[in-house]
Amino acid sequence: MSQTNANEYFRLFFETAQAILSARNMQATLDSLVKRTVAALEVKAGSLRLVDEQSHGLKQVAAYGLSETYLNKGALSADQSIPEVMSGQPVYIKDAYSDPRIQYPEALRAEGLNTILSVPVVAGTKVIGLLRLYSTVPRDYSPEDIEFVSALAEMGGLAIANARVFEEEGDKLASLFKEIGVDQPSAVETSEPQFEACAFLPIDSHKSLDYFRILHEVTRAILSTLDSRQVMQLIVDKVNSCMQIKASALRLRNETTHELELIVAAGLSEKFLAKGQPHTDQSISETLAGKTVLIADTASDPRLEYPVETVAEGIASILSLPIIARQRVVGVLRLYSAEQRQYRPEEVAFLSALAEIAGIAIMNTRIFEKNRNDLSFWTATVGYMKD
Repeated sequence: MSQTNANEYFRLFFETAQAILSARNMQATLDSLVKRTVAALEVKAGSLRLVDEQSHGLKQVAAYGLSETYLNKGALSADQSIPEVMSGQPVYIKDAYSDPRIQYPEALRAEGLNTILSVPVVAGTKVIGLLRLYSTVPRDYSPEDIEFVSALAEMGGLAIANARVFEEEGDKLASLFKEIGVDQPSAVETSEPQFEACAFLPIDSHKSLDYFRILHEVTRAILSTLDSRQVMQLIVDKVNSCMQIKASALRLRNETTHELELIVAAGLSEKFLAKGQPHTDQSISETLAGKTVLIADTASDPRLEYPVETVAEGIASILSLPIIARQRVVGVLRLYSAEQRQYRPEEVAFLSALAEIAGIAIMNTRIFEKNRNDLSFWTATVGYMKD
């Protein structure tokens, strides 16, 4: 970044993505997006506005670092306030006091703000709002800075779209319970073991930028669908291509059978997949305790449950990473190499971050699918009661 260490791209994107994806409701999503972006770019303030489809005004929905006086300065129009952003173009204004696209220059001056970076908030192909960052003194933004902020704004737009779907489904279910005079069950909070988040070692700036771009691509794909199986297939396909390995697989733990059930795989033969499901206490069990494990030589490591079949598949080494959701290991992501392979610390950090993001995304899609199934069930039940 122009005014921070360039190797922060990947870490900052991961931390911000994690915070946004973990938000439990739409307002929390919006607040997290603005606050984390302001902190990541080390600017004075930020705001997020969504387009009102009827008035074409820009409705303030989240802000950080701005006074109430400035926030209440007056309505903003999508047609007048830096309108290029609404066509999907990021706009950087170094000296906002003299720019005619600023609707309230005096209010901006009174707030002590000058430079503005404004980027579109996009959901799919539609601009649904804009994210603005404000600096107190003129500053420059590199193309990579703008790419980074645009990526966060895009991710925020997709998260907002998903949150709206979640809330709509929840409202429908609540209405059904009210119609039949039944209190809606509350979510059960459980005490879960705590796991440390990814620890990032310094990464050279070019590699950090590459990892940020890959994580952005994967996160975009994850947020573009609420189909959990499609989400997981996207993950293993991307892992195979970006890490240049023989194969990968994603398995989720079954609490009843204590098996690691195969959900999706890429690059593994049908014969290998038919060998049987690994068990949580026999197949690289340390991963289920939250530890990333490298099996450097599959021919001699006792932690494999199916060593003969593994060697016969042409797998020489395995990297096994925990998939963590809500402080609990819900599964494993495994990378299979045809040669004995070591992984650099930054590669492990990248894959661990990907696995953590995957865990949050998987949990979100599973919750949505459960709500949708509950809605279908209770809709049918209410219909039956009326007949």
